[in-house]
Amino acid sequence: MSTAPGEPAVPRSVLPWVERIGIPKPLMWGYVAVLVFMIGDGVESNYLEPYLRDSGFSSSGAGLVISAYGAFVAIGSWLSGALSNLWGPRRVMRIGAVLWILFEVLFLAVALPIHNQTLVFVFYGLRGIAYPLFAYAFLLWIQLTARKELRGSAAGWFWFAYSAGLPTIGSGIAAVSIPLLGAYATFWLSLALVVRWARRSVRSPYVRHAVPGRWWTPRRRASACGTNWYGASAY
Repeated sequence: MSTAPGEPAVPRSVLPWVERIGIPKPLMWGYVAVLVFMIGDGVESNYLEPYLRDSGFSSSGAGLVISAYGAFVAIGSWLSGALSNLWGPRRVMRIGAVLWILFEVLFLAVALPIHNQTLVFVFYGLRGIAYPLFAYAFLLWIQLTARKELRGSAAGWFWFAYSAGLPTIGSGIAAVSIPLLGAYATFWLSLALVVRWARRSVRSPYVRHAVPGRWWTPRRRASACGTNWYGASAY
């Protein structure tokens, strides 16, 4: 592990356990939030299209809704980086969470109950812009906050959380929830997951202090008993 010039290598034993496995300590709850957020976003991934067909959409119309969603995901992916440069990743994550919740509520409470295909197309499509703002802004935050030697493993943990949530655990939750609650109630379950953990991530005391370029790092302190190590913030 690299350290400041003239300092000895930092023993792994003095690092927080999360940093020993490659996760920047100030952002550790952010990883959990991304995991749960992507679980919520991915709950309907395998059953939305059949659900829309059962609600009166044609096969081509249901497919068009999914295509519009994907197009807005691409736009949101680009905006996550551009807006993070202007406003900072934390604010962009908040914007993404608010937009996701807003359009999901409109989709569930307005568009689906009245089976309005235009509103479904608009609200669900626009929701696609939101999750990249939340997730990919956090990825940029990782690269800005993590020490150089942690950036590779920190990014790997991000993609682990992302992939475990969106296509994997989310679909598993739907498989369990639909027989118990029904397909429509399962949509609301995904909303509850996102609301709970989006708030948790941006209000975490760790994340609030995850300033770009600043991190927890051990410093050497000489004593009569030898060299001790203590935590400090470095720039």
